[in-house]
Amino acid sequence: MSDLRLALPGFPVNSCKDGSYVLEVAPELVDLAYFRDIHAWSRIQGPAERARALRPVLDLFHADGPLQCCAPSTFTSERSLLEEEWRQAWLDCLKADLATSDLRAVLEDTRRLQTRWPGDQDLFALRVEALAGSRDAQIVKLEVEEWVERWGPPNASLRASLNFWTGSRVTGRRPDGRGSLPRVPRQLPRRLQDLTGRAEQLKEIKRALASGRRTRRRVLILSGLPGVGKTALVLAAVPRFEKRSFPDGTLYADLHGYTAGRAEHADPGDVLDGFLHALGVEPVPVSLNDKISTYRSALAERSVLVVLDNARDTGQLLPLLPGSGTSAAIVTSRNALRGVCDNEEALSMHITPLDDSDAAALLREAVSAELRAKHSSWIDQLIDELVEVCEGLPLALSILAGRIRHRPLSDLRLLVAQVRDHSVRLDALDGFHTDHKGVRVAFYCSYRELSDSSAVLLQQLAVHPGPSISWEAVLALGPAAGIPDPGRAADELIAASLLGRTGERLTLHALIRDYARELAEGLDEDVRTRTEQQICAHALQQVWTFDLALTEGRDLPVPCRPDLRVHAPQTEREAMEHMDQEYPTASAVLGLARKRGDWLTTWLLSMALVTYQWRRHRYAEAARNLVEVLAASQELTNAVERAMTHRMIAGSYLNMNKLDAAAGQLRSAIALTEHLPTPEGRTSLALSLNMLAVVRRKQGLPDEARGHFLRSLAAFQELDDRLGTGNALNGIARLELDREAPEEALNHAQAARDVFATTSDLSSQANVFITLGDIHVSNGDLRQAVDDYSCAVDLYRSLDYWARESRALRLLASAQLRTGKRSEVRAALRRARALEALAREGDATQHIRPGSR
Repeated sequence: MSDLRLALPGFPVNSCKDGSYVLEVAPELVDLAYFRDIHAWSRIQGPAERARALRPVLDLFHADGPLQCCAPSTFTSERSLLEEEWRQAWLDCLKADLATSDLRAVLEDTRRLQTRWPGDQDLFALRVEALAGSRDAQIVKLEVEEWVERWGPPNASLRASLNFWTGSRVTGRRPDGRGSLPRVPRQLPRRLQDLTGRAEQLKEIKRALASGRRTRRRVLILSGLPGVGKTALVLAAVPRFEKRSFPDGTLYADLHGYTAGRAEHADPGDVLDGFLHALGVEPVPVSLNDKISTYRSALAERSVLVVLDNARDTGQLLPLLPGSGTSAAIVTSRNALRGVCDNEEALSMHITPLDDSDAAALLREAVSAELRAKHSSWIDQLIDELVEVCEGLPLALSILAGRIRHRPLSDLRLLVAQVRDHSVRLDALDGFHTDHKGVRVAFYCSYRELSDSSAVLLQQLAVHPGPSISWEAVLALGPAAGIPDPGRAADELIAASLLGRTGERLTLHALIRDYARELAEGLDEDVRTRTEQQICAHALQQVWTFDLALTEGRDLPVPCRPDLRVHAPQTEREAMEHMDQEYPTASAVLGLARKRGDWLTTWLLSMALVTYQWRRHRYAEAARNLVEVLAASQELTNAVERAMTHRMIAGSYLNMNKLDAAAGQLRSAIALTEHLPTPEGRTSLALSLNMLAVVRRKQGLPDEARGHFLRSLAAFQELDDRLGTGNALNGIARLELDREAPEEALNHAQAARDVFATTSDLSSQANVFITLGDIHVSNGDLRQAVDDYSCAVDLYRSLDYWARESRALRLLASAQLRTGKRSEVRAALRRARALEALAREGDATQHIRPGSR
């Protein structure tokens, strides 16, 4: 006891009257007490929680067994009892791992624990179950034979388990003794490579098929573009649950719906012959209907998973689906198989390409650890470039991974150069062997199944510069190629997984676009020309429709094309939201029009984009587009239109605070219309003078600014132009505020507000509320300033005008702070910062040439 006191200082060891001793210590500090509490608690938990709880406390035991600090001859019986507690806890943990399909953990633990408890039959039974779910059946049988040879015949319980999990019987008893079992086929082919990523999809498949027995049909259809990894996903998912959820077997058939080098698809009758033989049904009927009936009867009382890989269409698939009962089917196909999804109580799961992180991980595994250590940053850069080109397509990534493994490091740059070159990219993504044809052939297997109309539409979509296209724009392509029903052709492409859908937009995967471009080289030249014309005409009509919703009184000579269907927004916010989606495509079409030398469309589209570009802080893009087109459009536009172009360039420069450049453009605009007597010429002159006044005010030239404002105001009033009048009055109000004349400023601002109230121009109304707020701040009327700024914020928000709303929010926050409304200040600043981040994203893309993305 003295030794014990020395070993545990701070814990009292007290003697009792009967001569015994009591060690006073909190139970939670005793490993054994803590272990027993957790073990008891884990038994009422689910498998996943049980495994998580047990693993840490199992490690409380010494690797060589309990009570290692005691002499071997002492506590013999206690040592044996503790050893058995430890073993039982391990068995509980391993069973929980099996229930959650964590087979790798079971295999690793049982290998290690067999050295601790050699010949333990309970432990080996669990190992065999894990082996059967993750290894080839022959390998499992060899390990069983080795175990029996070393440890002797198994007991009755282990023998039943071995028979069940190794499939070594035609019929037999279940391990739990519940009746006999028919023949149990396990036909799933062996997985050739590990799966990268897909954790969520694996969980979804398990939830859909292994979520308990139901009497209604369970069919899960996995669809997706060619090479997206549908079969690999199934081969990885099914072994995780097939033996527990489908103890009566797994049937597998490749239906060869899209197999290279094979013209014929698998015949349902032939597939049923194989399935019935595997289920032990003899004799097999002759007619297809009898085969279907017999097949569904054979599955009715069993729980079998039917894996139907690479299905072509509904007609091929329907005879092979199980009937009602506890059996289920999982189907892979490039075809969406809508008929099955609509009528057969099936679940549909669309498989998308890998995200960038998983794609990079797949390629990184192909590089040796030594090379990664020596050239990590360079390797990462090359991998990022390859990932960007492949857009997450597993087939392309796997081919590249194979090439990386077999190429020296010095050749990787050449590989990157090949996949970045559109003309040879698909050559670089050809497979190595005849059984691995590569990306081009994978796409061909889908293309050959298309109707003529869909095949031509796919080629037209390759002519479209992308990156996405609206449904209305797809319909506009049909007449250019004589497609009678382009909507139906597009539906076929979507169903075949060759045309994707992102929100309301349709997209082509980058590699499918490359393949379609190769096909489009054979497109009739007249069809190509008409297609390009339709693409440009539709983009212009759509952007112009959005622009008209954003700007009151905008006038551009855009040709009327009632034959082109476009989306007509109901509000300015809706117009901005749709333009957010349309803008990358419109910029790409602008590049196409410029390449074709269609300068009228280039000018009109550049002008129609300006309002959106300004509201999204894309001033540099707006200026660059218009400067490029200005000289080329001289012969296509009149003086008023050229002046408007100069004015839009000036407005872009003004927003970028390039005041001298803005003033130069405005002088050019004024010179063009200075002496034009027409109302259009006078209006253009007034607009240019008003903007020049704004520029001069910012340059610190108030007298010149006032002269331009007054001159433009007189012209607007003479022309009865309310918007112009309001803008001129608002500009004069700002000048009066600058010279600290708040009463005069207030009079002009209120007059501008009253004029704007008679228009539908919300942006101008918001602008004058900012002026009114500034005036009331200068007067010390902070409450009224808060009201004015709040009105401006609400108006800009309704317009989805981020840059202006963020500025108004900061003014509002400043006024609120001075009135003591601190909570409102925080809310205003949070939103202002979020909007400014969005505006910065717009700035970050302005170095990209329109049409290059």
